[in-house]
Amino acid sequence: MPERLTESEVAKFHSEGFHGPVRVMSVAEARAYRDRLECFEDRWPESVHMLDQGASLLCPWIDEMTRLPAITGAISDVLGPDLLCWGVSLRAKAPRSSTFAGWHQDTAYCDIKPIVVIGLVALSDCPEASGPVRVIPGTHSGPLLPHEEHFGTASLLTREQEISSGFDEARAVSLPMAAGEMVFFNNAICHGSRPNRSDDRRILMLIEYVPTRAFQHAPRESAMLVRGRDDYGNFDTDPRPDAEMSEAAKAAWRRKVEIQASVLYRGAKHPPRALA
Repeated sequence: MPERLTESEVAKFHSEGFHGPVRVMSVAEARAYRDRLECFEDRWPESVHMLDQGASLLCPWIDEMTRLPAITGAISDVLGPDLLCWGVSLRAKAPRSSTFAGWHQDTAYCDIKPIVVIGLVALSDCPEASGPVRVIPGTHSGPLLPHEEHFGTASLLTREQEISSGFDEARAVSLPMAAGEMVFFNNAICHGSRPNRSDDRRILMLIEYVPTRAFQHAPRESAMLVRGRDDYGNFDTDPRPDAEMSEAAKAAWRRKVEIQASVLYRGAKHPPRALA
């Protein structure tokens, strides 16, 4: 039996490719996580770019978030009881900014099979004006569409990539959230977001989950068991951070991100943002 979703909601996720929003923490808890993030930004302003990949290896409070039962319970309803966290990224947009995410499918650059589910956890309110994620239902079951890499745009994506043809934007569904809510989707779905036209920051933590049976042929990457057990051993084990931005945490982060970037940036003309 599903833990957080109904059986019909699980079936709808697999047919349409997304679900939410669902509440995974209180507004006060979301505010506390936001405060920790903003303390990090104040303390290590020169290192904020490192949160673009592998953020849970740098901060115990981000690692804690990936394991919250309300989050992993909903994800396990669609992936099964045994979960790995493959990556965590900060996705923030300044108020009244032009930052956006063009339409894309993460499977254009991610080689993990059979599925990656992305949970977007809102640490701020994310109304329509702030540029919430938009998805095109059912496109996770279709073909991988052609993507073009761009330069010098306000895109927050790794390659400033965007789908160049083959989809119908008129079918898009917007997924606004309140602070403390989460939406999640199959990473093969066409998704993107518009600029933030609100007066507050739009702060999302992007958490990528895979079932322990997931695999990637090469290179061998790392992940962290956050729920259940791993009987497959297809990924090396990421260590939990001992302290925020400790030397051990930064060393583990670099090992992970350098390997991950070799896949996500394969053939790219852009340098990895997290390693900039």
